[in-house]
Amino acid sequence: MNLSFAPYGVALVITAVRAEEKLAKHLGNLGFLPGAEVTSLYDNKGDVIIRLGNTKLALGKGVAMKIEVTTKEDVCKRH
Repeated sequence: MNLSFAPYGVALVITAVRAEEKLAKHLGNLGFLPGAEVTSLYDNKGDVIIRLGNTKLALGKGVAMKIEVTTKEDVCKRH
């Protein structure tokens, strides 16, 4: 699922960033990399508010849709 449709308050793991090179690099510099843990906190008029580490960030819906995630629980089930 992509980050814009992720459930709120659930530990998530980034599986892929499907963005053009410039945006992917920018997101990577912010820590949005495969394997990173994030939590979707809430939706603010289309923007997705997330926690990445100790930082809260707002992402536009279009950007959030480019970040693929799965629940941390699903990752643990696979291993």
